Amino acid sequence: MATPQEIYDETKTRLDLNMAKLKMLEREIQQKNAEKNQLMQPILEDQGAIKQLEKLIEVEETVKSN
Repeated sequence: MATPQEIYDETKTRLDLNMAKLKMLEREIQQKNAEKNQLMQPILEDQGAIKQLEKLIEVEETVKSN
């Protein structure tokens, strides 16, 4: 049977490892959020361009069919 000291040591090691993993995951999440935020402006610009191009294509098709 494990002694209280052995149980303490095992639990402390598990806690330390989990805390280190948590910090690593939090850093990764921050990095991913920063990457996501950097993509937002180009995405919005591309969506606007697509809408305008769709309208232009629609007008060109209407003119061609007349």
